[in-house]
Amino acid sequence: MSSNHVSRPWYAAFVIFAIAVAGLASAAFYKDQFRAWKDWQRSFVEQEIVRATTPEQAAAAKRIRVEIRQTQLPELRRVDRCITCHLAVDDPSYAGYPQPFAYHPNHDRHAFDKFGCTICHGGQGRATTQEAAHGAVEHWDQPLLPLRYVEASCGKCHVPEDVPEAAALTQGRKLFDDLGCRGCHRLNGIGNSIGPELDHVGRRRSPDWLVAHFRNPAEVTPGSAMPVLGLSDTEIDELTVFMLSLTGEPLTEYYVSMRTLPGANLGQRLFEEKGCIGCHAVAGRGGDVGPDLEGLGQRRDAEWIYSHFRDPQAVSPGTVMPQFSFSEQEARALTEFVLRLSDSEVVGYLKIPRMMSSEQRGAAVYTKYGCAGCHGRDGKGGVINPNAKTGEQVPSLLYVAEGYTTKELTEFIKRGQSEIAPLDAKRPAPPLYMPPWAGKIAPGELEDLVAYLQSLFPEEEGLDW
Repeated sequence: MSSNHVSRPWYAAFVIFAIAVAGLASAAFYKDQFRAWKDWQRSFVEQEIVRATTPEQAAAAKRIRVEIRQTQLPELRRVDRCITCHLAVDDPSYAGYPQPFAYHPNHDRHAFDKFGCTICHGGQGRATTQEAAHGAVEHWDQPLLPLRYVEASCGKCHVPEDVPEAAALTQGRKLFDDLGCRGCHRLNGIGNSIGPELDHVGRRRSPDWLVAHFRNPAEVTPGSAMPVLGLSDTEIDELTVFMLSLTGEPLTEYYVSMRTLPGANLGQRLFEEKGCIGCHAVAGRGGDVGPDLEGLGQRRDAEWIYSHFRDPQAVSPGTVMPQFSFSEQEARALTEFVLRLSDSEVVGYLKIPRMMSSEQRGAAVYTKYGCAGCHGRDGKGGVINPNAKTGEQVPSLLYVAEGYTTKELTEFIKRGQSEIAPLDAKRPAPPLYMPPWAGKIAPGELEDLVAYLQSLFPEEEGLDW
């Protein structure tokens, strides 16, 4: 009896615990039955029944199961469950319906079973609640992109200029070059470190942050050396789209390949823009510094050519071919183009540009390395540099030919000028400075850049020496 008497409190505790577990299980079951995605699916079934025009269609609609739907994308390391709610994305008959049953136009261009949804739209693919799926939650750095910025995702696989529908992305890339952003920022290994590296900025910053930053950098980042760019609202949106495209997201061969990217056309344009014909001959025309490229495909395989475009010295030690820092897409497009140079039709229609002068090549170097970011377009200066003795702005380059010999200018560019004389020693030092370019610009590029800078001197003023 004594033993039974001692154990009774444990029986009571056990009963209470069992009732609590049963209650929690019942609550969990109840909650699971009334999840929002289930309500949407039941609503979709009702829509399908109403839209049915035959008894067979109605019966088929009634058989639609209420369940999680997902697309597994192992090559993208993603699982997208967006279609759990967005059930009609591939059904044109739902065109014009409100979300989540809206039809996705042109969906066949990027098949859902290969691309999913989040690779373009952002969001958290595995989530099953609206807030979490749209990514507006803590610790998720890729929320759903507003539709006005979705074209930024094209830049993950495509070269901007080859997506006609992504005009803002293309223009944003052009603005990035024209404004000389690489003068302060590194991107794909090219540029300086005055400002932060931009390779992954599309994952670090939201559209709202970028827009506010481009309007007034110092308001968003106190003490920022970045000047107010004076851009229009349209230009700010375009530059924001380009920044959002810079996610640095690793993609497998299928997504970054000649099967999904424009090939020979882009390759031909790059071939012309980089002045390859100045060193290589095609169809009997061009330079003789490098080998003749006609019929190259008979001598080299695609992998060798691609690797050579990406890193000439690694493939051909001692080669005089400069490091162009082509992206993977650009290198593949160039590879496809040069492999087709044995095609008489391509050779016949190839536009052979005139040999570029050193000054013309130097202008391209000026753009490539973002010199305009501080010295202005065409070297006219005017960029604000607070407390700089040179009138609180970066000086013009129009008159460097008057103040420097070729050797002096070359050495100055190589060593840079880390300290800019302040206008007032009591105020903060000028934020912008001339970084050293030695080792960053190839010798041939530096020679062309110096020639270009010397050519900026106004001809009508002449030289006195």
